[in-house]
Amino acid sequence: MKVKAIMIPLKELKCISVDNTIGEALETIEAHQLLSMPVVDHNKFIGALSKQHVYENYFREFNGTKEEFLERKVREMMRTKMITVSEHTSIEEAAAIFIASKFRFIPVVGKQEELLGIITQQAIFKEYQKLFGENFDTFTIYTYDYKGTLAKIAETIAKHDGNIKNIVVINTETLGLQELFVRVECDDFDNIIRALTKRGFDVRVNKQSK
Repeated sequence: MKVKAIMIPLKELKCISVDNTIGEALETIEAHQLLSMPVVDHNKFIGALSKQHVYENYFREFNGTKEEFLERKVREMMRTKMITVSEHTSIEEAAAIFIASKFRFIPVVGKQEELLGIITQQAIFKEYQKLFGENFDTFTIYTYDYKGTLAKIAETIAKHDGNIKNIVVINTETLGLQELFVRVECDDFDNIIRALTKRGFDVRVNKQSK
């Protein structure tokens, strides 16, 4: 899936201009209960302003009056070194960026660096939650012999009247050990688990629907 499907489009965003004052920016941030906001210059993405950074700068570094601080321009305090993505970037790539950084959001830009929207951590989490959701029985299989394993799992589940809804393959980085997270739809979950165990799979039940 591409980030275009889950991004918040520009028309739904609250942005601030490089020429806004810090006071104006904080009013907008507080009014919408945000932690940071995109900074634009005629819809071109320039950077981001973090509420935390603003407060830290005021209490730790600024020596003037509060009124003087609030009259400073956003361009003086915004963060400009941010990773941007295109609307065709996969959500897996976006998730990796969040993991490797402290970004509150990831800007989605066009060919001319115009801001198209943003990706939030919450949007990414919701997509992954669909894979690890609560609507079906789930189990995990650990295996070192990955070749042919998925075919055997699918065959066993189908033979016992089960329907695979999702399979997530995770490399545990432990001597080639693979973790296979499986969600199934079935009438007799215990029967499927017994059948998989009988075929020699190391099965761990995660959740059984009620």
